[in-house]
Amino acid sequence: MTWHPSIPAAEVHAKGSVGVEVDGLRLALFSLEGEIHATGNICTHAFALLTEGHVENGCVECPLHQGLFDIRSGKALSAPVTRDIATYDAKVEDGIVWIDTEARVPEVSDCPQKIASGSPDFRRLVIVGAGQAGAETARAARAHGFGGKITMLGEEAHPPYERPPLSKDLLLGQKTLAEAHVLTGDELAQMQVDLRLQACVTAIDRQARTVTLADGEAVPYDMLVLATGAAARRIALPGDDRVTLHYLRDVADSRALGAALAQADRVAVIGGGFIGLELASAARKLGKAATVIEAQDRLLKRLLPDEAGNFLAWVAQQNDVALEIGSGVRSVAPEGVTLTDGRVIKADCIIVGVGAVPNDGLAKAAGIETAAAGGIVVNARNQSSDFSVYAVGDVAVTRDEISGQETRVESWQNARLSADRVARAIAGQEPVEQEQPWFWSDLFGGTMQIVGQPGPDLRTVRRDGAAPVFFCLDQTDRVTACIDFGDAATLRAARGLIAAGMPVDPAALADPSTDLSKLEDEDMKMLPVEKRFVWPASGLDRVPDWVYTSQEIHEREIEKIFHGKTWNYVGLEAEVENAGDFVRSFVGPTPVVMVRDHEGGINVFENRCAHRAAEFCRELRGNAEEFVCPYHQWSYDLKGNLAGVPFRRGVDGKGGMGPDFRPENHGIKRLNVARRNGAVFASFSQDMMSLEDYLGEEMLKDFDTVFSGRNLKVLGHYRHTLMGNWKLYPENLKDPYHATLLHTFLVTFGLLVAGNKSAMIVDPKGCHSTMASAKSENTVSEENKAEMRAYRDGMVLEDPRLMDFIPEFDSPWSVTMQVVWPGLIVQREMNTLGVRQIVPNGPNEFTMIWTMFGYADDDEDMTRHRLRQGNLMGPAGFLGLEDNEAIKFVQDGMLNSTGGSHLVALDPKVPAGTSDTLISEAAIRAMYKYWRKEMEL
Repeated sequence: MTWHPSIPAAEVHAKGSVGVEVDGLRLALFSLEGEIHATGNICTHAFALLTEGHVENGCVECPLHQGLFDIRSGKALSAPVTRDIATYDAKVEDGIVWIDTEARVPEVSDCPQKIASGSPDFRRLVIVGAGQAGAETARAARAHGFGGKITMLGEEAHPPYERPPLSKDLLLGQKTLAEAHVLTGDELAQMQVDLRLQACVTAIDRQARTVTLADGEAVPYDMLVLATGAAARRIALPGDDRVTLHYLRDVADSRALGAALAQADRVAVIGGGFIGLELASAARKLGKAATVIEAQDRLLKRLLPDEAGNFLAWVAQQNDVALEIGSGVRSVAPEGVTLTDGRVIKADCIIVGVGAVPNDGLAKAAGIETAAAGGIVVNARNQSSDFSVYAVGDVAVTRDEISGQETRVESWQNARLSADRVARAIAGQEPVEQEQPWFWSDLFGGTMQIVGQPGPDLRTVRRDGAAPVFFCLDQTDRVTACIDFGDAATLRAARGLIAAGMPVDPAALADPSTDLSKLEDEDMKMLPVEKRFVWPASGLDRVPDWVYTSQEIHEREIEKIFHGKTWNYVGLEAEVENAGDFVRSFVGPTPVVMVRDHEGGINVFENRCAHRAAEFCRELRGNAEEFVCPYHQWSYDLKGNLAGVPFRRGVDGKGGMGPDFRPENHGIKRLNVARRNGAVFASFSQDMMSLEDYLGEEMLKDFDTVFSGRNLKVLGHYRHTLMGNWKLYPENLKDPYHATLLHTFLVTFGLLVAGNKSAMIVDPKGCHSTMASAKSENTVSEENKAEMRAYRDGMVLEDPRLMDFIPEFDSPWSVTMQVVWPGLIVQREMNTLGVRQIVPNGPNEFTMIWTMFGYADDDEDMTRHRLRQGNLMGPAGFLGLEDNEAIKFVQDGMLNSTGGSHLVALDPKVPAGTSDTLISEAAIRAMYKYWRKEMEL
């Protein structure tokens, strides 16, 4: 041990943290719970003194990029720091802090990079690209327990390194390449990564699962990660054959540019994005004259709001950077850059920083889906269209499952997070919620940081404190992003405000005296529904329990779905053939009345008296000339108009309604009505699209097969209540997988069997669907019998007529079960016909109203045949009873367990939509994709 005295302990306790220099070391002393701890004082990521950072909960936050270290252990806890800081023994003698300047040996614990023990893992993970994203993928794969072989193939001669220093410390010669390495040699050896440098991959053979190298070698893989990054976008300019245009993307570029900067006097940077500004900053640090040329009318116009972009321009100008905004480049020459207006910017070093082009050529040549703007399209797990191939970092384009919006992010954070998502997937772990988007750029001696999702059209609120901070607000005054120029405390508070997602007072936000941490705490008490109900990070293949069990979600469904822009089935025209005929029905849980008036029109209105809200219609169906409320006898005509008010003018000149009372203003709420070939729909929305457009061409074809225009004849009704969430029923009819396993009757008699001609057809929106199958006369294969426990050999029917199919429809299918979102099922099971109406009673219960029908021109034999086959369906039918029980079991499982989510991952090659196999859950995923969009979750 080598002990050295430093400063009085009282000074450390008084200040909380103090920097000292002992035995040539820069050390930090921290006072925690009466004890003094000693660590290195320089952040392991970039040069910054930790004693200038924020200390909380035993951790110190770097003041430069907010990396977090545990003070006691020195462990690096959060991005962007990945290497621990050294810790030292400290003691107090005679009031002085003594420090042992021999650093503690790190404790050997469960190293996150060790290969998981257990059964042997023979899988092969190949990573193409040895940059930061590729290295982070290898590191994370081991951290999450992947035990197979890892091969990393890189074109460069250098081990994986971080790219941010290329435009900063490496460019200026203030940092060596070794200091920028992502993984040390010891780490690579410990992780057992086969790193192969100067290995150029020329092709991917997806069928053989190999990648081909330039020397012809084929490297096999089970999982392939494309971490191929991006290349600097190059431009062709007149005169560029006489000058060197410098681009920056790799170490060779940085070294060449560094040498050119050292010899230059005047630097011209074409492009006013972050890379251009960072290079202008480096030029100024070297004392060179610098001009930035930007074709847009302000800096970073595609990313930042006006006020933040203008402030950034002001910062550049304050550091003597000349800005040519809104200026194009006509040509380049040894003497400089000629602008489109003819002016010449003198320069002996010309740099181009106009963006990057993703290196997606390998993927494109292999038939993997790429985005129109470039990049490999990936899902929430960073899987490409080939689920054994992943993409990470700059080359990956994430497609939002709900909106379809594609996003490609070039940042240090994205490289790390995308690598972690892939590593979790290949290690068989569930995804986790990701951090807020974060980006930093070191400019002109300071650091600009962006948290959240800024946008050029967002309103900004400027807050002047330790440094200017710009908050981006959406139309509801929620903070969506924060652009910070050096106020770490405000940036820290901004993260909480973004997470809270609550509207804030812009004036309070701008006021430097406002304690934003208290504002954040207040907001967190009233998180909005979309913040409290967050979909699992894995995406559509998981459905959380709260979708089915939450009362709050159920109430939101009533507002946004049943009372929103939907057509809701309310009855058949055949049920109200004559004037005055009515049926009591529902739109979602809301009681309505469907009635035919004397002009032949069909009206639908709420079953709620305009006086005191009583349900005025109590009969299920009947005929009436008027509807009279039983409470106070207010009466309404067949169109819902108020027709009579007892004692409207009072008695003996006393009481009654006032002189301003007008009956025409107090009718019942009428709904929008649509009719098609005998079926009646209603909507609370008065500006609904036509029913035909709502269903769409493909769904309309199946609908019109049943509702073809032939007059209908009602055969009977069922009504029963199920103890489950209403969505489980349309979900059940979008789940052909269960039909081949649960229903003994279906599989034994060949109505719906794996191997039959069948399809699960989904409309483009994802809400409507048709489960279709053609009855098979073939026997079930022995292989399929082994999979289907419901199959019963030797089962026969006492009455074989039950399975007779009389061709009468223009359809290739003998069975179709159509879901018309949100609450109608149209059943055609061979020759039996019916509709089922779903009536939600709450999150955990719904009622099913069944109407069985035929056609008015059916003869008696066909009517009896339809009724006979009706035994297949119904609450106690050969099929319905099993569905009812299964739905209750699902709801019981959610209500009585510890909670979680459903796995709906079958048929992953069809992310959401139509599938030609019964072994699929793609239609369920499509339904929840649509549901989430409508629910704004």
